[in-house]
Amino acid sequence: MISAKRKAFIFLIIAFILAIMTGWFINTQISHAKEVMGQSVKVAVAKKDIVAYSEISENMVEWMEIPKSNAGSSFITTEQDLKEHLSIVDLKKGDLITKNLVRSQVDIPDGHRVVWLNPTENVLMDQQIYVGDKVDIIASYEKKNEGVITKRIMNDIDVIQTDSTVVGDSQQENVSAIKVSITVEQAEQLIHLQNTAKQIRVLRVNQIEINNQEDTEQNNANIQQDEKEKAEQNVEEQKVKEAAAEEEKQAEIKKQEEAKKQEEEKKQAENKKKEDKGEKEKK
Repeated sequence: MISAKRKAFIFLIIAFILAIMTGWFINTQISHAKEVMGQSVKVAVAKKDIVAYSEISENMVEWMEIPKSNAGSSFITTEQDLKEHLSIVDLKKGDLITKNLVRSQVDIPDGHRVVWLNPTENVLMDQQIYVGDKVDIIASYEKKNEGVITKRIMNDIDVIQTDSTVVGDSQQENVSAIKVSITVEQAEQLIHLQNTAKQIRVLRVNQIEINNQEDTEQNNANIQQDEKEKAEQNVEEQKVKEAAAEEEKQAEIKKQEEAKKQEEEKKQAENKKKEDKGEKEKK
């Protein structure tokens, strides 16, 4: 009866402790959620309609506060992210301005040269091209023993300047000449082909697709980093578990040795007691 009451009392104490811990955990989570929901961040939105390939200035942008939990990684939250940037799509007033919808104006890297590509009868621009775009260049030219071949000679080339020009080909009257930034070796090849190729086609690269690809690559890199950190954490946790198990094992061995020692001491005491009794009986 006493044992049953004691067990019930212990159970009630354990239940009370668990109830307190559960209440504390729930309260902590609620407080954290309130804190996160209460935080806000300013994101960039179009203050007015913005035409594609316009340089974004301060009077084109306003800042709207949204909950921090709703802000995506592609949202623009600082003015620095828009400094010397262009919009690559048309934006309506109130549209969110995200990183995949803008790009920086291109600087000329070290070791690069600037080459003009003028629309002519043998240099064709398939669509209007703007500063900040990237282009692929495809050429059709004669090669010894192979005849006329067509291949992409350059890809993802930066356009750093455009200039309206009028040429004899009526199909290109509204097409601008462009300046591209390329290496010296590429410049030699391109200038040679401008003078000798049967045709050069300049194709604008889809900027949104490139930006989305870059975002995907960044997300994949973040996922790999998270998986690596998680794996390292699992290894550490496993080491801790193994150390705890080893410590528990050693404690159990020590406990068994102590019990064995006490048993031997008890037997020795009993044997000695028997011997003393035997000696008394002999006397």
